[in-house]
Amino acid sequence: MNNKDGYFQFILAIDCETTGLTFNTADCSINDQAISWGLVVAKTNDLKPIDELYLEIKWNEQSKAKRREDPSFGRKAETIHGLTYEYLEENGIDEITAAHKINQLLTKYWGPNNIVRTLGHNVHMFDLPFLRGTLVRGGVERNFGNRHYDTNSAGFIALMTWTSNELFEMMGFDARNTHKAIDDAKMALESARRLRLLFQTHCLNENSE
Repeated sequence: MNNKDGYFQFILAIDCETTGLTFNTADCSINDQAISWGLVVAKTNDLKPIDELYLEIKWNEQSKAKRREDPSFGRKAETIHGLTYEYLEENGIDEITAAHKINQLLTKYWGPNNIVRTLGHNVHMFDLPFLRGTLVRGGVERNFGNRHYDTNSAGFIALMTWTSNELFEMMGFDARNTHKAIDDAKMALESARRLRLLFQTHCLNENSE
């Protein structure tokens, strides 16, 4: 397997919760900030987790300024993930510290320069831009390349699911009313693993008969 073209050993499952999402910009992380991260490292051969990191992050100065300008800023997102400004001020770490903790995890498995490939639900258009934003503001440069693996697309194509909740429930997880970044990263990774097993067990065996 190691000699296959394009082979890589590790994949990073990621999910974040944010202050919100601005749709009228090409980069959703410009106007909003990731305030929690769930990161799970897995080997690509079996997609089973081998390491993880969960962080909760204080609002940066840009986010604080937006709240002062608009008292409704971030309120809608808070109702989804429950991480209020007040809670994070008391319990979170600053964004620069978060960036360096993330970089420590990445360096452990990818070294300082290797390409990090990610997996998640709508990972390429949502979580990855926010991850780049967290790292850049923390003074960290990483190479993520252009190959990333999306359970949103896989679920739609294979199972005709429309949301992460629908996919995760179809994969056997309990229904939920809240979101936590580390849980969503783990469920995305496990959903990918189960989809692979379904294909290997049913489709490949069926074709070999």
